[in-house]
Amino acid sequence: MAQTTGGLSMAIAKLEYSTNGSDFTDISGEAGNIQGTDQSRQSGEGYTFDGDTAIVTAGKREPMELQFDVVYTEGTADAWELLRPYFEAGSAVYFRWSPKGGDATEFQYTSAAGYITTFPYPAGEAASGDPIMGTWTFKTPSVTKSAVS
Repeated sequence: MAQTTGGLSMAIAKLEYSTNGSDFTDISGEAGNIQGTDQSRQSGEGYTFDGDTAIVTAGKREPMELQFDVVYTEGTADAWELLRPYFEAGSAVYFRWSPKGGDATEFQYTSAAGYITTFPYPAGEAASGDPIMGTWTFKTPSVTKSAVS
């Protein structure tokens, strides 16, 4: 097989959130990292007297814990402030992201309803000139791949 020429970076990715699963708000201009996109499936194993290897079975998929790095800002329409109340109230939200930026026919990944389980309040050191960043953790049962329409 020849080497691919279709590799992608996340440099132009789009990240959005929703409170109802259908109306999404773009927070790409404040988010800079998406991690934790691995999902595991439970498995089991058993052994018998006759045989040298295990019998392996598959179970259910485990929930995912996604992390999003977001720049701290104080505007009322900014991601940090828009999502803080959902963490504090324990309300469900949805996230979706598109690695290529979210144009029609590109792929996007949409979470099932889940919860922001860690929310970083502003922190930092006086000597740093770096923007204040925070990593939110979001727990969801699954993510679905689809084409942007």
